[in-house]
Amino acid sequence: MARLNQYPLDGSIDKTDILLGSDNGGATKNYQISSIGKAISKFNMSGQPQICYRYNRGANLAGNISIAGQTDGTKPFTSINSIIVSKFAFGESNTAENILLNMVGQEITITDIDNPNIFGAYTLDSATALASDNNFYTLALFNTGGNGNIVYEQFYVMTSKKGDLSFVHTQTNAATEWVITHNLGKKPSVTIVTTTDTTVIGDVTYNNDNKLTINLTSANSGKAYLN
Repeated sequence: MARLNQYPLDGSIDKTDILLGSDNGGATKNYQISSIGKAISKFNMSGQPQICYRYNRGANLAGNISIAGQTDGTKPFTSINSIIVSKFAFGESNTAENILLNMVGQEITITDIDNPNIFGAYTLDSATALASDNNFYTLALFNTGGNGNIVYEQFYVMTSKKGDLSFVHTQTNAATEWVITHNLGKKPSVTIVTTTDTTVIGDVTYNNDNKLTINLTSANSGKAYLN
């Protein structure tokens, strides 16, 4: 067997290429490039502001996503409006709580680690610690798109949109006029959703780059999503 430095260099790396190495027990193994890429995402070895979870139906486990009351092994991403997540990423003992809470009010994406075309896109309304176990948070989500299903025991990466700021306003009392101080430093687009999950149209007046007023034809409570 020739020395490794005597083998020709491959200038065209493909995801099906195989590398030679050893596992943590010292056994010699082959490792496929695609599997290495998945491990980098799964354990966030690139240090990106993201959290990897495994989907687990009906139980709250460290490093997992679950959906309250969901016993089936699959659910369309576009029908998800609430999930329960661990404050720990899968396989990690260090908390990802700060990253998680920093995503509140942002646009997030939950993406299949094996297929980036399987995903859910949301605005993360709120993150509320479970009263029974503060190692888990209930995330309230407003779906903005997606494709495919979340599948039992599959891995997903949750990331937030970078570079553009967003804001979620909650209107508790029904009113025809909603005055919103968002401090985004811009004139954002506005989506209005009532407490009955109905999208309505309102007249938006931009008072300045940090404040706007919505006028509705009838009194409503709900949320305004500013992007």
